[in-house]
Amino acid sequence: MTDAAPPTATIDEPGLHITGEVALGFPPPPRTYRSVAYANTSPDVEHARWLTVRPDGTVVCYTGKVEYGQNIRTGLAIEVADELRVPLDAVEVVLGDTALVPWDMGTFGSQSTARVGLQLRKAAATARKALIEMGADRLDLPASDVTATDGRIASNADSSRSASYADLIASQTITNPIEDEIPLTPKSAFTVMGADHKRIDAIARVTGAAKYSQDITLDGMLFAAILRRPARAATLTSVDASIAERMPGVAHVVHDDDLVAVLADTDEHAAAAVNMLQSQWQENAPKVSTIDLPNILLESGHDPYLMQEAGDIDAGFASAANILEATYFIPYVSNAPMEPRAAVAAWDGNNLTVWAGTQRPFGIRQELAQRFDIPEPQVRVIAPEIGGGFGSKSPYPAAHEAARLARIAGVPVRVAYTRAEEMMYTSMRPAAVITIKSGFTADGKITAWQFDAYHAGDRPFLGRRGSDTPYDSPNIKVTTYTSDSPLATGSYRSLGAAANHFAREVHIDEIAATVAIDPVEFRLRNLSHARFRRVLETAADKHGWQAAAGSSGSGQGIAIGVDVGSYCATAVTLDVKGREVQVDHVTGSLDCGLVVNPEGAINQMEGSIVMGMGTALYEAIDFQDGRVLNAGFTRYRVPRSNDAPHIDTLLVGDPETPSTGAGEPGIVPIAAAIANAVYDRTGQRHRELPLHRYLK
Repeated sequence: MTDAAPPTATIDEPGLHITGEVALGFPPPPRTYRSVAYANTSPDVEHARWLTVRPDGTVVCYTGKVEYGQNIRTGLAIEVADELRVPLDAVEVVLGDTALVPWDMGTFGSQSTARVGLQLRKAAATARKALIEMGADRLDLPASDVTATDGRIASNADSSRSASYADLIASQTITNPIEDEIPLTPKSAFTVMGADHKRIDAIARVTGAAKYSQDITLDGMLFAAILRRPARAATLTSVDASIAERMPGVAHVVHDDDLVAVLADTDEHAAAAVNMLQSQWQENAPKVSTIDLPNILLESGHDPYLMQEAGDIDAGFASAANILEATYFIPYVSNAPMEPRAAVAAWDGNNLTVWAGTQRPFGIRQELAQRFDIPEPQVRVIAPEIGGGFGSKSPYPAAHEAARLARIAGVPVRVAYTRAEEMMYTSMRPAAVITIKSGFTADGKITAWQFDAYHAGDRPFLGRRGSDTPYDSPNIKVTTYTSDSPLATGSYRSLGAAANHFAREVHIDEIAATVAIDPVEFRLRNLSHARFRRVLETAADKHGWQAAAGSSGSGQGIAIGVDVGSYCATAVTLDVKGREVQVDHVTGSLDCGLVVNPEGAINQMEGSIVMGMGTALYEAIDFQDGRVLNAGFTRYRVPRSNDAPHIDTLLVGDPETPSTGAGEPGIVPIAAAIANAVYDRTGQRHRELPLHRYLK
């Protein structure tokens, strides 16, 4: 076996082990996104090990979260290092291996720092307390007379009188439960948290030492290429494999119910042979295309869900000096992770091991156990490094395909999606049509706000996120609808919040222009929420906002947002030349409470901003009759290096406020800020995305 080494942690090593409950935030509240999307798995044990101080004094912590670029490995290590008073490089973080880590529902919703980080801080503080007691006993001093520092327990009076963690633990095996109410290190005493740190896995990533699912190779492994349907909902009626079976390197052609695949000695041989399969299909997709989408969403909207209501909406419009109505359109967007899906599966009797770049290893474990009718402990899912996901790698059909093929073939099998497969046969951000009707006074006070959002797909929770308004209006009615979808939809960074924010924040600018009030001033007149006001004012001030009513020609725009409990604002300066938009400068202000790793939070804001630029300017899935027409980066443009602007990020949260997410908030206001800046530069108002298609 090669290139598939497990983490260095083992489950039976000596040391000081800290155990605790695994079900953080489980079960999720009913009728929430978490309960619908992720609650198909549940803990099989109540307690598990979260942290170990090894006999050599190093520390390993465990979590079922996965690393797909958000840098939680570094963030969690920082928290543990600070609480245990050890150097950062003494901490190892084991992620996403169902045989080693506590059960976890999945990596989503920017929950890693907020939930798991807090649990690991408690585990580390519990371990520190135990080591202080052991060190005090060794030094024959009261516990109050010693302190933990740099991996040692030392006398307060004489620091040379000390014992290292390694000396105290030696070859013992000690297990203590997490003390849930244990005092944590206050901000004033941080030595690691709150300071900038480079990624602890950076060298492995830039040198190629980091292993992704695409990199896993096992002895005797075969490479699979799968016969894919030509369009959504197509069904296979016949297949002739006689030519493919004779192609070079082909070991098997498998036809197992709906799964047809070529297994060969290389990816290239498998891909060449699958193209020689002679297949017939019955195509069942509706005969519709991209141009039909807005009408489909509006006409098929059903199951209205009242998200927010206040006052009397009709009375609010009746009392308004002005009424503005507008419709906004947001297309399907591909998650487009840099790493297409891949999975490797190997059977050992009735025990199955799968390497898969999924955001929910335990959910995939349960699915595989059910599919093959074996107990969950006989399935091990290992999530290696993951090259992006943005919500799309929660469902992971490649794991099922690899496991089925490996069982049939009797040898390990690798399934690796091409770029086209990744964009055609996985989910995408739902398209949406949003209608807004607002009433307001001549001096810029919103008297009525009616917001109706029609999001594609059968998961209504996606479209509800971020639909409520933060602006002060006595009369509000916000309703979301579930609409038919010609394409498969799923999770995306911030779910439906970015689409909802785009419509709301562009409309707010339209009101400001109507009453000839500067967009920042208008927002402040209608915002009493202190955290929203703080991010708006700091972003505008840092950006050098020049107050102006209407289109000033300078190309500045601004918008605010909230997601996963964090507040943000983005200010933009850009230029427009024909149909090209050059975003020159973005200032982002983020309030996510206590910041563990400022460098990491800033990176997340920068990544969110650039990703959101793509959805604002270029990105849209085109389709016809169930076929994706631009499944590849040659026809689906994402931001390039030369598109990236100068970005300033301000972290303005109160450190006494518990940490909330930093991975998603930055994407929710950026599209609106860009659209508003385009209006300010050109005088043209755009209510459809991506802007590149509508500029004249």
